[in-house]
Amino acid sequence: MSNQSATQSAPASDTVEAPHEPLHLPCDPQRILAHALNTENTTNYKAPARTSTERKPPLPGLVFILGALEKLLATREGKRRDAKDALEQALLVLKPLMQADTLRQDAANVVLNALDKLCVPQTSPATLAVGLDCIEKLVSFHYFDTLKDVRSDQAGAACRAIADRLVLMVSRCFVGETTADAVQLQIVRALFALLSSERLPVEQESMLMAIRTTYNVFVQTRSTQTIAQGTLTQMVRLVMSRVPAGETPDDSAARDAFLLLRALCKLSMREIPNDHTADGRSPQLRARCLALNLIRLTLAEHTGVLASLVHLRAGRKADVAPADEFGDAEGPDATPEMAQLSEPDVRVAVPLISVVRQYLSLALSRNLVSSNPMVLDLGLAVFELTVQHMRTHLRREMEVIFREILLPLLETRGSGSLHQRGRVLHTLGRLFCHPEVVVELYLNYDCEADSLNVFQRLAEVLCKLGGAHVVVPKGSPHYHLANADASEGAAVVNAAWRTVQQRPTVFMPFGHYRQSQSQSQSQSQGDGATQSAAVRLGDSDSRTSSVSSGTLHSVYGGLDFTSDNSKGDAMQTDEYMVRQWALDGLSAMLQSMVLWSDRLADPRDLSGTEPGADDAVDAEPAEELRAVHSDSASSMPSDDPQELSSIKLRKERFAAGCRLFAWKPKKGIEAWRSTGFLLTSEPRELGRFLFRNLGQGIDKLQLGEYLGEGDAFNVAVMHAFVDQMNFTGMEFVAALRLFLQAFRLPGESQKIDRFMLKFAERYVMGNTGFANADAAYVLAYSTIILNTDQHSPQVRSRMTKQEFIGNNRGINDGSDLDPLLLGTIFDQVSLNEIKMKDDPLQSKMGGDAAKRPAFVLWGNSTANRIREQHAHASAAMAAKSEQSIRGMARKSGSLDTALLDADYLRATRPDHIAPMFGAVWTAVLAALSSPMQTSSDPHVVAACLTGFQSGIAVSSRFRMSFERTTFVTTLRNFTQLQNLAEMRRKHVEAIRALVEVAASRADVGDGLAENWLDVLQCVSQLERLQLLTQGSETSRASSSEGSVFGFGMLSVSSGSNGHSIPARTFFGSLAPAHSGSAQHPTVSVAELAKLETNSQALVVTVDRLFTASVHLSGQGIVDFVRALSQVAWGEITAAFRADDTPRRHGRRSSSSLAVQTTAPSRLFSLTKIVEISYYNMERIRVEWSQIWAILGPLFDRVGAHTDTRAALFALDSLRQLSMKFLEKEELPHFAFQKEFLRPFADILEGYIPETGLGDARAHVVVDPLVKDMVLRCVHQLVQAAAPHIRSGWKAILNVAQIAARDAHDSIAEMGFQIAKDCAEHHGPQIWMLATVSVPLAAPANGVADGDAIAESGEKTIDVVSVSGLEYFHELLDCLSEFAVGAAARRPRFALGAIDTLYLAAVTLGRQVLAHPSHMDSTVIPLDDQPLYRVWMPSLRALHEVVMHTEDLEVRTRALDMFFRLVMEQGRYFSAGLWKSVLCDLVFTMFADLRDPSVSRRFATVDDLELWFSTTLIKALRHLVALFTEYYPEHLSNALLGDILELLFMCIAQPSEVLGKIGTSCLQDLVRSNYAKWDDDAWSMVCDMFARLFHWSQPRELFSIAGASWESEQKAIADSLSAETNGDSLPVVAPRRRKSSTHKVNRPSPLRTAGSASSLLSADDNSPSPSTLQHAPVPAVPVENGKPDYAHITLKCILQLSLIQTIGELFGINIETGLVDINDDLYGHLSVHHLFVLLDCLDQSRVFASRFNMNRKVRRRLVEMGVMPSMPSLLKQETGSVLVELHVLQRMHSNALGVGDQESSAEHAAVADEVDDRLAVLMQTVLSQYGEAVLDNTDTIVVVPVDVLDAAPAVVKRSAVAAVAWRPAVLAVLHHITGLPSGAFKAAAARLWLLFVQIIGVAVRVRDLEVVGAVQRVLAVAGAGLHITPLKCAVSESG
Repeated sequence: MSNQSATQSAPASDTVEAPHEPLHLPCDPQRILAHALNTENTTNYKAPARTSTERKPPLPGLVFILGALEKLLATREGKRRDAKDALEQALLVLKPLMQADTLRQDAANVVLNALDKLCVPQTSPATLAVGLDCIEKLVSFHYFDTLKDVRSDQAGAACRAIADRLVLMVSRCFVGETTADAVQLQIVRALFALLSSERLPVEQESMLMAIRTTYNVFVQTRSTQTIAQGTLTQMVRLVMSRVPAGETPDDSAARDAFLLLRALCKLSMREIPNDHTADGRSPQLRARCLALNLIRLTLAEHTGVLASLVHLRAGRKADVAPADEFGDAEGPDATPEMAQLSEPDVRVAVPLISVVRQYLSLALSRNLVSSNPMVLDLGLAVFELTVQHMRTHLRREMEVIFREILLPLLETRGSGSLHQRGRVLHTLGRLFCHPEVVVELYLNYDCEADSLNVFQRLAEVLCKLGGAHVVVPKGSPHYHLANADASEGAAVVNAAWRTVQQRPTVFMPFGHYRQSQSQSQSQSQGDGATQSAAVRLGDSDSRTSSVSSGTLHSVYGGLDFTSDNSKGDAMQTDEYMVRQWALDGLSAMLQSMVLWSDRLADPRDLSGTEPGADDAVDAEPAEELRAVHSDSASSMPSDDPQELSSIKLRKERFAAGCRLFAWKPKKGIEAWRSTGFLLTSEPRELGRFLFRNLGQGIDKLQLGEYLGEGDAFNVAVMHAFVDQMNFTGMEFVAALRLFLQAFRLPGESQKIDRFMLKFAERYVMGNTGFANADAAYVLAYSTIILNTDQHSPQVRSRMTKQEFIGNNRGINDGSDLDPLLLGTIFDQVSLNEIKMKDDPLQSKMGGDAAKRPAFVLWGNSTANRIREQHAHASAAMAAKSEQSIRGMARKSGSLDTALLDADYLRATRPDHIAPMFGAVWTAVLAALSSPMQTSSDPHVVAACLTGFQSGIAVSSRFRMSFERTTFVTTLRNFTQLQNLAEMRRKHVEAIRALVEVAASRADVGDGLAENWLDVLQCVSQLERLQLLTQGSETSRASSSEGSVFGFGMLSVSSGSNGHSIPARTFFGSLAPAHSGSAQHPTVSVAELAKLETNSQALVVTVDRLFTASVHLSGQGIVDFVRALSQVAWGEITAAFRADDTPRRHGRRSSSSLAVQTTAPSRLFSLTKIVEISYYNMERIRVEWSQIWAILGPLFDRVGAHTDTRAALFALDSLRQLSMKFLEKEELPHFAFQKEFLRPFADILEGYIPETGLGDARAHVVVDPLVKDMVLRCVHQLVQAAAPHIRSGWKAILNVAQIAARDAHDSIAEMGFQIAKDCAEHHGPQIWMLATVSVPLAAPANGVADGDAIAESGEKTIDVVSVSGLEYFHELLDCLSEFAVGAAARRPRFALGAIDTLYLAAVTLGRQVLAHPSHMDSTVIPLDDQPLYRVWMPSLRALHEVVMHTEDLEVRTRALDMFFRLVMEQGRYFSAGLWKSVLCDLVFTMFADLRDPSVSRRFATVDDLELWFSTTLIKALRHLVALFTEYYPEHLSNALLGDILELLFMCIAQPSEVLGKIGTSCLQDLVRSNYAKWDDDAWSMVCDMFARLFHWSQPRELFSIAGASWESEQKAIADSLSAETNGDSLPVVAPRRRKSSTHKVNRPSPLRTAGSASSLLSADDNSPSPSTLQHAPVPAVPVENGKPDYAHITLKCILQLSLIQTIGELFGINIETGLVDINDDLYGHLSVHHLFVLLDCLDQSRVFASRFNMNRKVRRRLVEMGVMPSMPSLLKQETGSVLVELHVLQRMHSNALGVGDQESSAEHAAVADEVDDRLAVLMQTVLSQYGEAVLDNTDTIVVVPVDVLDAAPAVVKRSAVAAVAWRPAVLAVLHHITGLPSGAFKAAAARLWLLFVQIIGVAVRVRDLEVVGAVQRVLAVAGAGLHITPLKCAVSESG
């Protein structure tokens, strides 16, 4: 009852008297305990304020107290005189308190005295119960809390004295089992009230007495057992709660806590006789169990209290009295820092657990070996909590427990019972659920040089027990689980599977069937719930829930002592359960390693596990411990992985040396020396080393043998070894025992003798009592013999003490030793055998025994004997562990050294997991594989699969490739997908486990690397199996898919079981198909459906595998995609490989041909590729580039596969992915779009990789339907995503370009449509304009056009740039392909492509010109000029069409578009662009002109001639027009030279047509540009004419006939001189001009024209050489040994064409002689250029004249067959004369100023020369005309005439000659008549005779016009001579 309720029950009015009858509480134990537990502190209670007139209310509860005293007074014992007086005095004292405030000290003593009289054991139970109840009320209502007349400084002592007296008074009332139940209840209540009082301090002895009394009540009684147990629990909580957690408490509270814990530890160590058979209701067992349970409660709930610092005196021994161990309480300002340990009065602050750890460790060592199940379970629970919370303070003690108890229990079969082993395994499994515990076991023991490999040993023993093969008999309760195939146990197995699948693991925190529910709950609870579920591995919680009234709930369901079930529990444990617990423990250990390694992916504060909501209780103690040690954290050792690895490596090397030493000592010593443990080979060093490392694993049996050898070296080592021992002050037997513990004494007497000699020497050095060492030696040897005599079972008659003394007489140098000494030695040896603690020989014998079947003694002996053996082994283990623990305390010396444990390593890094796993993975793999293969128990399978998952996770995380591959491969083999007939439920779970671990954590997936292939193959085969079980695949009758990823042949049969499938392998090659069921056992679809392969849990797990790919790293997703691609390709190709298999094995039968068809390819993995691509769409470009390097070749191969369905699906998937990718913006200069669109082009072209790597490629045939799909997909991409396409244009246009080469017109048409749409509608998306900065161009002459910019100091300039220029170029290439490749087959596409190309170029050029950043290109380098980068590729594309297209129409269109583009846009060309266009493109069109014979572009001569006569001539005309358009603003004289050179090569071709067209072009060139030419240009033109005349001169006519033109030239000179000296008509020789200021130097007409200097403008001072070279003069072609007539004729024709061209240029028609005087060409020619042309004409005239005159040569040509008839060059002669005559006449008129010609200084300077040349020429003309009639030889008229047809032959020939010369004659006559009188007279004087002569010729040929012209000349001459003309008429007859 609480204080408030008690106050309310008192009367409110002051008139109310004390009640006559006390208020009795009910005796219900539950209600009494509830009252005791709910009693509250009332020290702060305040009564209501009263006025002065009101009476004071009574003290609370006084009514009850007075009633109790009155009731005591009425009893028989109260009526005794002494008791009655005391009671009455008490009543007199208490009754006035109705108006008092507090109780005085004397009044308190009176009340205590009265109660002391009655509260004695002799009092009746009723009276005693009332008295104890009165004490409880006095305490509960705080009557003794405040004494009125006690000073404040004495109040504490007074209250303490009252508390001690009350505790003693209450405690003595319990006398054992005879105590009445009511009294027991009141004792418990009173003691609890005392202990819970805050003002009455119950401390130290009183506290222990109160708890001890309550403890005795629990142990010795039954009726109040439950209440006493609950009260004890609360008492312990009260005492421990007085110590503030994490703070420094006062010494009294700490002392009480220490005393309580020490008492509980000692109570738990009390011996229980035959504890393995003890009844659960025995007092000893209950007492021990209760003590253990209270210790467990303290460790579970008061971890922070145990971590609190308490003050100790430094320098004191640890094992001292508790009351003396704590000093007086210091003030609040006292510091807990540790002082110097050497000062005995300095206090040191240590955790409370360090003070009691020795007692706790001893309690553990005693209870962990108990054979009683209840004691063992509680001891293991205490051990579990100790390791969880106190391991940092009990590192060495825990090592002892592991080494001496737990490991022997697990490793040695005879060390304990199955129940002990099973419970230990179960506890270890729960303990291993804490990751930090597992890691710190490894750090503090396995990585410690002088410690046991606890972690490795535990892991190995778990593997050994878990992997053991256990035969389960049919009657066992585990039979149905162990044999899951048994039909009668199906319900049990299914229930077990459901239970297992609901169990959470680190890979499936919510289980499988509970996954959906847990996911919905986790959404509301947040991520913390998931983390909490993942951290808690076990189903049971290791913490204890709060205690409620009546029942104590613990991990094991509380302590139930009402039934004797210990024997039943022990018998329920069998080897099957042991194996299961071992597997569970191993699984928990591996899962903890996974959890700890989670810090790699989620680094946090690793000093402790971040708790979830369910781990708050565990987290608080850990936080308190960290808070306590925060000040000393810097002094804690670091868990540096590298440092620990070096320690571990050194330890392993030492252990390897120990193993070699046990085999052969010298080998071990050599190994130690090689690894650096031994620095030298000196015996002294070796002896010291062996002694220092005795406890580190050195075999003592081999050590004894080695040290006992007689070699000098071995003896020296033995002496050095023994010299390390110190026997000073030790008894002889004790020294001998210590000596023989270091090694096992050999059995050979000589070796024993050497050992004893050295022992005697060493002992005598530190002790007295022996005359010399010989005496000690003899006594030692005698003691060894005595030990053998007393304890050997073979000795029947044992030695007596007197015999022993007598045997040792006179050994002390002739005298006797002290008989007392000898007697003591005999007694010590006979009572305690001298033997080794760990005899290696016995351990080896035990090891041999352990090799026998497990627990074979159980079948051959009684159960009692077995229990006794186990009890004996347990006692031995407990003794050894206690001895080791006590020895550690003794070795530590001072208390502070023993308590401080600063060398414990706290795990803070995840890197430790890798070496941990590396040390045990082989054993783990073996342990998991065996049960997984042999057992079908769901629990066993679940544990094994979890272990496999953990192994895969750890090895993957730490990139342990070999370990990872081994685990993954082993688990994959357990899936049994390769053999459906043997597939069971566990194999399906293996599939789930493999998929689950891969999907659980991103870093695990990152580390799987190439093992992703195993995982994804299993997923693929699982999907196939799911389809089979659903019936989707069974409809494919006789399908013969391959075995790489398929099931093989699917045999569909009808039967009772429905469809059946042959169980064929998934992996490996497909075996030959044979008939018969024996070869291929079938499995029904119904049986497969029972495996639950379509369960929701499995489907969700598989889906999670792919959705979790978004969390993989860059390399992880690459590995994942690579493996998935391989699986996808295997699925697609499996059916086709299977279809080819029967062909490889032989000819198929007709029946098989009828039913076997190729099944459609599976597309599961390909679908998943699309899904993960969508999931991972947000990855960065770098990662996607690596991914697409794998997916691209896959889509290539699938898209070009022969299975059209798969190919179309791949293309559609690729289209969808492309649409998604295109939604992401691509920055400039990136090309990812191009890469992921590239497969479209590869598939269309059929150029696919041979392997998935994409390196080697091959061409395959692609179905037209697939090609159509490719183009449709690309066209849809262009239409839907054009604004987002950047680098993808290249791939799109490449697709169109490939389509242009396809043989199908429909494919080509679609490709052309794509290209056309791109150019016409998506140009702005393809090429985008931007402004960029480029460096300025270096000026050629030092000053650029942009000199203003240069002067400003700017180094760069902003210009417009085409960002998509490369895609524009790709468009040009695409259109070129259509124009070139499709020209012959599809001219319509070719013409359209040319038009589209032109349109695209013009459009882009206009956009560039319209851009604001466009500027003059002269200041920009050529490569940076935007127009150059636009138009030059466009023109080059058109040029390619012109040069490589056979179709004339296409070629002509391309040529027209080429020059149209240049003509229209040339005004925007820079000089560099002009040069590039002309040199690189235009002139290359005429490359075949240079030497047509070496041209390889044309197959036949006809093709070449067609090219020349069509395209080339058209190009030449376009070039002339282009030059005319842009000269001289953009084009210079350099281009003129190149054009002239082209004309020369064209004219010089062996073609009459080309020659005529060339000359025509030359004529057009001159006529169109003569007005713009300067002297340099005219010089090139004139030189061109000179070269042509020289080249076309048919000099071969002379050489062929045996003459030479040089000799003819000489003959001409001779004839001229002869004619001058003879009587013939005088010939006026031309005179040379005199030097004048207007002198013009003319080059020789035979020199070649100079090459064009440059194509730049005329003012450019940096000429560059022309790209054209002068064509060499070709030799005369010879055919069949004869010169080519056609070639000679062609030259003659060319000469005539040149003459005609020059004549037409000057307006002269050489056919008619008519002159166009309106032509002004003459006025633009200088005198020099006129003379050049005149020289050409004159040369041609002279050559023709000599040839015509040389009849011998002409006849010879006919004779040789070169000419069919005698040739004549009359027209050439007359034509050249006519033109030359006309030019000279005009020059002569200019010189004389005759007519409309104005005289100029230049012409005046050459007047004499013109006059002379003109005179000679006129004389020649008239002479030739006059000699025509005299020519009687046969003349071949080259040009026929149409006059005098009816005349005779001779007359006809004369008439022809006359007609030929007639125009020249008329020109001469007309010119003469127009001369001035002086010039006329001179000319008439020279030509007068010729005038007369030609009159006769003219009359003869009836040329009236010549006659008339001569008449006019004569008339003019007569008028000049004053001769009257005669009128005469010429008759018609003549």
